Amino acid sequence: MRNLIIALVICLVSVETAASNLSRTLGYNVSWGNVSLAKGQLDYEFFEGNVKITTSAGSGGLLAFFRKFKSYASADLAKKKSGWVPKTLLTSSVYDGKTKESQVIWNSNLSVVSQTQRPELDLKEVHPLDGWMLLNVIDPYSAVLNLLDQVNTTNDCKSSFEIYDGRRRSRVHFKTIGNTFLEQDRPGGFSGDAMVCSVHFDPIGGHRIKTKWRPKSNEIDRFRIFIARPFFDRLLPVRIEVKSPIGKIIGRLDMRLM
Repeated sequence: MRNLIIALVICLVSVETAASNLSRTLGYNVSWGNVSLAKGQLDYEFFEGNVKITTSAGSGGLLAFFRKFKSYASADLAKKKSGWVPKTLLTSSVYDGKTKESQVIWNSNLSVVSQTQRPELDLKEVHPLDGWMLLNVIDPYSAVLNLLDQVNTTNDCKSSFEIYDGRRRSRVHFKTIGNTFLEQDRPGGFSGDAMVCSVHFDPIGGHRIKTKWRPKSNEIDRFRIFIARPFFDRLLPVRIEVKSPIGKIIGRLDMRLM
């Protein structure tokens, strides 16, 4: 559950590639049906071709009663001709009283030059990370910003990225499903036209050996992102849906906090 919520956090990012010295705070809510699972916040600041992104999230509602967690991430990115690329990524999470931290530094060739993990990966629980897996990779935030830039330019989601988050190495695929109209189903939720993109992750290294959350190879639409222009200026993921063993989990951008 914790990794699933973190994945939702990663996708609640907006894009503003032409702006400078722009900062904003986004709020979001994650729920399972009428049950609140988590709340969080994302802050970003664009300046001179760079962006600083910080996120924080924590369990709420029924989930906080059974399983408490909180997470934090900080990413520094730069805009190059090839798109958004990472410079540093720091993540920290606490789940059931256990803390995990990681820090990653990239070079200009998109290879990891330095990293720390506390605790180190337990190879009895997760698959190993080999050296080649840390070459020519970007962080998840850069992947989402590049996706939104592409949608803004081509109106098409189809793309794939090699990503590393400090503990897991994956390949993420985005595909266009089509356009839809979202009804406001919660206070503060978005209502209007949106593009729907499917998301599929291929685990490569660092992922758990045993987990019921991993999607099967034919589950291409288990994870969906709804992208729209809620304020008629820039693209935002206004909704995320994940099919899970316990049912559909939905993350909603809270427009009351915009």
